[in-house]
Amino acid sequence: MTTIDSPRVDVNDLVDARRYAERGYPHDTWTVLRREAPVHWCEPAGYRPFWALTRHADIKHVSSHPELFRNGPRLNLLRLDLEPLVGGPGALRTLVNMDPPEHRDYRALAAAFFKPSAMRSLEASVRNVARTLLERVPNGEPFDFVAEVAALHPLKVISGILGAAADDQPLVLRIANTVFGVEDPDYFPQLSALTLEMLDYYRHVKEDRLARPSDDLYSALVNAEVGGQPLGDVELVGYFLILTSAGHDTTRNALGGGLLALLEHSDQLQRLQEQPELCAPAADELVRWTSPVIQFCRTPIEDVELSGQTVKAGESLALFYPSANRDEEVFDDPFAFRVDRDPNPHLGFGFGEHFCLGAHLARIEIRVLLEELLAMGGTFELAGPPERTAASFVGGVKHLPVIWHR
Repeated sequence: MTTIDSPRVDVNDLVDARRYAERGYPHDTWTVLRREAPVHWCEPAGYRPFWALTRHADIKHVSSHPELFRNGPRLNLLRLDLEPLVGGPGALRTLVNMDPPEHRDYRALAAAFFKPSAMRSLEASVRNVARTLLERVPNGEPFDFVAEVAALHPLKVISGILGAAADDQPLVLRIANTVFGVEDPDYFPQLSALTLEMLDYYRHVKEDRLARPSDDLYSALVNAEVGGQPLGDVELVGYFLILTSAGHDTTRNALGGGLLALLEHSDQLQRLQEQPELCAPAADELVRWTSPVIQFCRTPIEDVELSGQTVKAGESLALFYPSANRDEEVFDDPFAFRVDRDPNPHLGFGFGEHFCLGAHLARIEIRVLLEELLAMGGTFELAGPPERTAASFVGGVKHLPVIWHR
């Protein structure tokens, strides 16, 4: 099967986790596909075939019509041997692979914790977390910005919302790293042991919140009902798991990749220093630029046409969000990093039915950390090469050695 136009591109670039680790996102390949074959049939070795969607308009259209494009049975693009663990048929069901109306019923259980008014009341504690972490950073000595700041900032915030105790946060962090980083050789070996540890932890959480409910999100879910019935253990674990992972990884990767972008574009860092009020639009530009969520899949329930290409019912569509966020038809000078970009209709948080539940929180976390960095002043410099996660699903900078002179 071929598309109307079949450019000479290596479709393995789209799925090879090692490629993402060694060379970053395949923007060169996506650029060719947007121009020549925006809906492109791909058959990389070791993967089930799929259509690659690379234009903003097509991805937005598919995301806007959940009645036509289902989230199941394929969640994302993974090697065949990894699919049963994370994204294939029979994998654990979570918010991200539920369809309406079920998705809306389950999403509503946590929505109150992430609405804008709740986020505004949370900002003071988010700022305190950011300030405390930054104050611990050594002055004039190398440190890993991702491990010591970018990862811990959203971890502590989401743990507070969930109700995870401080002693549980190292486990919460390992869960977040491993679920979305299963392709990475640093995380995959932990998967089996971590699964058992995770299930035991969630069992204790359930028992505790049933006996002693509180005002945290763990309690709200443990004591919630859908259709007059309490959540089953499988649904409860899936909910805990996606909140832990999605509530951490997007922000961590946007912060790590965002600081790297600011160091590589010193003029934009200077603009922030001179105009700290730009931290709000800068937060969205960091998400657009880094695009931590690389792809999700959708499956049409009937034959459809996208950008002149017929896609048959049941065939997989892979929505490549970083490509949409560099679409020349939508963004002025899309390969320019601009902290004042406005408008910025990026799809870094998704679109439609599955727009990220924690988008408001992520924006606050990123903006507040930028504000606190600027308030403390000083200069940053790289202390070594960045290291990227080997992942084609959720990606970003895994280690960022820097020196902060302040």
